[in-house]
Amino acid sequence: MRFRFFPDRLIYSFAIQLVVMHLKKNQLMMLYWVILFGFITQSFSKRFGIPYLFLDPEYLGKVDVVSFFIVGIACGVFIMAFNISSYILNSFRFPFLASLSKTFQKYTFNNFIIPSVFVLIYIIEIVQFQYFSQFKSPLEIGINILGFLAGIFLVVGFTLRYFLLTNKDIYKLFGVEHADAVSADEKELLAKRKRSRNRKKKSGDTKVWRVETYLVMPFNTRLVRNTDHYKQYMLQSVFKQNHINAAVMELIVFSVFILLGLFREYKSFQIPAAASVMLLFTMFMMLSGVFRFWLRSWANTAIIVTFILLNYVSQFEFFNQRNKAFGLDYKQPRREYSIESLAASIDSTQIRTDHQETVSILEKWKQNWALKGVDKPKMVIINVSGGGLRSSLFTFRTMMALDSVLNGQLMNHTRLISGSSGGTIGASYYRGLYLDERPALMSAVATTAPDYLDAISRDLLNTTAFSFMVSDAFLNMQSFEDGNNSYYKDRAYAFENQLNENLGNVLNHRLGYYRKPELDAEIPMMIISPTILNDGRALMISPVGISYMLQNPITASGTLDPVPDAIEYTRFFGANNPLNTQFTSVLRMNATFPYIMPSASLPTQPPVEVMDAGIRDNFGILNSVRFLFEFREWIKNNTGGVVFIQIRDTNKKSRLQNTSLSTILQKLTAPVRNVTGNFILMQDYMQDDYLKYMQAWLECEFDFVQFQLPQMDEKIALSWHLTEKEKQFLKYAVFTPENKESLKRAGTLLNYSRRNQEIASGNQ
Repeated sequence: MRFRFFPDRLIYSFAIQLVVMHLKKNQLMMLYWVILFGFITQSFSKRFGIPYLFLDPEYLGKVDVVSFFIVGIACGVFIMAFNISSYILNSFRFPFLASLSKTFQKYTFNNFIIPSVFVLIYIIEIVQFQYFSQFKSPLEIGINILGFLAGIFLVVGFTLRYFLLTNKDIYKLFGVEHADAVSADEKELLAKRKRSRNRKKKSGDTKVWRVETYLVMPFNTRLVRNTDHYKQYMLQSVFKQNHINAAVMELIVFSVFILLGLFREYKSFQIPAAASVMLLFTMFMMLSGVFRFWLRSWANTAIIVTFILLNYVSQFEFFNQRNKAFGLDYKQPRREYSIESLAASIDSTQIRTDHQETVSILEKWKQNWALKGVDKPKMVIINVSGGGLRSSLFTFRTMMALDSVLNGQLMNHTRLISGSSGGTIGASYYRGLYLDERPALMSAVATTAPDYLDAISRDLLNTTAFSFMVSDAFLNMQSFEDGNNSYYKDRAYAFENQLNENLGNVLNHRLGYYRKPELDAEIPMMIISPTILNDGRALMISPVGISYMLQNPITASGTLDPVPDAIEYTRFFGANNPLNTQFTSVLRMNATFPYIMPSASLPTQPPVEVMDAGIRDNFGILNSVRFLFEFREWIKNNTGGVVFIQIRDTNKKSRLQNTSLSTILQKLTAPVRNVTGNFILMQDYMQDDYLKYMQAWLECEFDFVQFQLPQMDEKIALSWHLTEKEKQFLKYAVFTPENKESLKRAGTLLNYSRRNQEIASGNQ
């Protein structure tokens, strides 16, 4: 007899039916769970490193029990918000709840399946990630897990206690005895419940959800009893009490967000980004629950209307706070941006002046070598690829290894550095250290320089993501002053501050700071060229004049009528004090990957925005080819040739797209997926052509040396966060057999053979 009833009692248990109800009625709530499940299992956004925020949460620069405890608190808040919101929206489907003692506690206990599965999987993923990717000991991992669970249990326990103290059950409200406190014969109960279901079916009442049993602590089950004898207003009175509690919790979460946003400058308020994501989801879930409860069938319509309204008001600047290049003066009249103004900005006299100024730089560079007894030095051109923090670290480490091969003469040989995104940050850091801390850098070059490598590999994602969650996702009202200019404190501001902190303020200068050292040939020139999102043109940024780098219709002959393909930052925005721009803003504009960083708006009419240089040229080769073409005569007569060095974070020959189509979804997404997937490959094809044709007109010795990042077992994410495993891999990636050969070849080409042999042995 008991066996016969077991399937019904299992299938129609309250815990199982709550899961079914969520899947059927609460799809929006389930969406939040799906996203979080995707993050912790690295199924979503792994390419951008978002799962690292959850699996390796950072607080005050450390990943420890405190950071996991804070994430646990946020996770507990999200779980209880899920319980509260679903209780308010769906409790009427389970009227028997109102007849029980400790109503909400019993609901929470039976609603355990989804949160418990999430927490269990989360813990498993944390253990695996911390052990295999962060090389943490079992003891450290165990302590962190305990901190995480402690945070969850603290919130759950506090919330349940609060509801117990503030909510009255049906006995306290009306003096009616609890249904779960009455004993009765099991067969009689089953019979009564069956008759009740039949009556409801006949009356067409489909609101009440069928439930046979419910769980009570500690893991006991009880039969659901009939509540027909209770007055409807009694049951509703029990349920309505939780509306106030939900409002209180929503107010608390909202207040926390306000406080985090207001005091985010203080490190102690910069909680792990994973915690801020969960709190943000909590707020959205509870707000959407309010919409659904009060508006019922009108909820979807209200959400659509709200979205349309927000989309409309976003066109006004107050509601659409554009990011800016910090230091650039936006108070001056906006510069007209049109084909005519672009063409007018290219002046033949200015081109000749800039050309001669750069020749003077080259002459000083040659004189520096003449003092060392070298009449025609070899010129090095360095091109670095984008690729987030992995490219920053690999570029810096490769330049260090090269400098060791060249007896500390890499910067002296190099005349131009070009590239995009993370590679440019790594190269800028190396150049900045050479300029400001040369003795320390040269001393470190002879070792593995752990301090510098640690600095360039530190996390930039957590602070950026945290800022997005607590300010950028809402109306950002905080600003800061830079001279006479005012800018919003958005995630770009957080990124630059964290970058300066990580690198010891080595790059905390204005663009104009590098003008004199470049003019004196003390450091290589660096051309940074983010992409203008509106039309795909390049924004050429340099502290010295480089108008000769633009596509010049003035010098065109015959029927050729080239369209200006770039603008020179310092000339086009000459009235806006461009040399005062923070150099970190220049680097950030060059590394503005979509969605992760905000695109920077420039003072033009109509407004234009700039993004990652990799959209146009991920390797900086186009800039280098144009530079060599412009000065090909001088190079031919005054140098011993050109050594073209490329440092890239991908293997050129390993990129092969899978063309097999097996599903309908793959077929539908194939056009977009293949274009985006082959984006870098197409740049490789074009740039191979540039280099091939260049050898035809560059009338001097030309050599190409390439350093490529080998493939890990698991691909390193295009992110501003690296795991310990990835850091160790990147630090020694320059010593693969292929890269060792490139080091040896670079040393030979630049006449440093003996030192080259020592480095290529792999002992560095």
